[in-house]
Amino acid sequence: MNIGIFTYGTRGDVQPYIALALGLMENGHQVLIAAPENFKELVESFGITFHPLYGNAEEGMNAAEGQGLLQTANTIKLMKCFFSLMHEIRVPLRKSFIEGISKVDFIIANAATVPITSAIAEKQNKKLAFTYFMPPVIPTTEFPLGDFDFLNFPLYNKLTYKLAHLFFWRFLKSEVNGFRQELGLPILKENLLAYVGRQKPLDLHCLSPSLIPQPKDWDDSHKITGFLTVPERQKPNDFPEENPHGLDEWLQQGDKPIYMGFGSNGVGNIEKFTNILNSILNETDERILFCTGWSLFKNLPEHKNLFVTKYVNHGAVLPKCKAGVFHGGAGTLAAMLRHNLPVIIISFYTDQPTWGKIVERRNLGVHIPVKKLDANRLLSAITKVQTREVKDQVAIMGQKIRNEKGLENAVNEIERYFLATINTVPIEI
Repeated sequence: MNIGIFTYGTRGDVQPYIALALGLMENGHQVLIAAPENFKELVESFGITFHPLYGNAEEGMNAAEGQGLLQTANTIKLMKCFFSLMHEIRVPLRKSFIEGISKVDFIIANAATVPITSAIAEKQNKKLAFTYFMPPVIPTTEFPLGDFDFLNFPLYNKLTYKLAHLFFWRFLKSEVNGFRQELGLPILKENLLAYVGRQKPLDLHCLSPSLIPQPKDWDDSHKITGFLTVPERQKPNDFPEENPHGLDEWLQQGDKPIYMGFGSNGVGNIEKFTNILNSILNETDERILFCTGWSLFKNLPEHKNLFVTKYVNHGAVLPKCKAGVFHGGAGTLAAMLRHNLPVIIISFYTDQPTWGKIVERRNLGVHIPVKKLDANRLLSAITKVQTREVKDQVAIMGQKIRNEKGLENAVNEIERYFLATINTVPIEI
C-alpha cells in the first residue's frame, strides 16, 4: 500500500510517526511523511520519504507572538493563535496538503490536520485514519475530557466531550466550509467531528493502556494501542542526536544527573528558567543534563554540574539519568517511564496538565503547572521522586509499557482497516 502520514505541529507531533512509518515500511508498504518543512532532515535521516507542508513550526514558536503565548500558558489562546496562523498561510498550506495527498492512496492524519485532510480525502475519495498522542477525545461515560476533570460521573463525562466538540466547530466552521466550497464539496451544517465520525474512520490513540485503559463503551473503530517508539536498531548511524560532543565523558564524571528538557514545546519565560537552574546548581550537588530543544537560551550558567545540549538520544541517555523534568508531552513521558525514570511534569497547556494529573494519581512523579513553578517547588519535587515508593511504582509501570506492543498493534490495525477497503472494491470485468 502507498500510505501518506500527515501531521502538523511540534517535534512531538512528528517523531511517533517516524516509528509508525518504519513499522509500515518493514511490512512492505510505501510510506510518506508530510510535516512542516523544518522536519525534513529528521525524517529523511531514517530513510523515509518526506513531503514538506508549508510553514516552519520552530520559527513560529520562537517568534515574538509564539513566545508571548508560551508565557500565558493558556490553551484557548494557544489554539486560537495556532488556527489563526493556519488561516494566514491557508493558500500555500492547503496547496502543499493537496500535493501530498495526491501522491498517496491512503491517509493517516493527526488531530491538528483534520479540517484540511478530511476535506481533501473526501474530494479525492481516499480512505482516512486518525491517530492521537493525547488523552482520548472520543466520548465515553467512563471519564471526562482531560481539561474538565472536576467531576466524574457518566452524564457529566459524556457532556464534557460534547461541549469541547461544539467549541471546536464554532471556532472552525467558517474555515472548514470555506475550504470545502473551494474543493466543490457541500458545506457542513453539522459539526465536522460528528460528520467524520458517522463514517466510522479508524481512530488510534497511541497511548499506553496501562495509563489510560480503553473505555468499554467505545465501538470497534476506536483503539488504544500503546505508545509508538522508534526501535534503537532502526536509528541511523548519523542520527544527529546520538552523541553530543563531551556528553559521555561528563556522564562518567559523577552521579546520575537529572534530565531536564522541554523539547519543541519551548519555555516562554527564559529568564525564569535560567534563575531556577542557577538556584539548583548553587544550592545542591545535583547534576543536570539540560536540553534546550527549540528554546533560545542565551545566558545559561557555566557550571561543572550542568551539561547543555539541544537534544539527546533518549534511548542512549535516559538509562544514565535518575529523574526527568519536562513539559509532559506523551512521547517524552513514554521514553521516561520506559527507562524507569520518575518524572516531574511542568505543564504549560493542551494535554500536558492531564498527563501531569495522571502521573500524580499513579504516584509516578510530581506535577507542577508552569505558573506555580519556582526553585523551591522544583527542589521539593526532585526530593519526592527519589523516594522508594515512587521508584517502585515507576519500575512496575515501566515494565508494563515495555511489554506493550504499541507499534505492532497500530500497524496491524491500520493494515486491517485499509486492506478492508481494497477488498471491498468491485472488480471490473
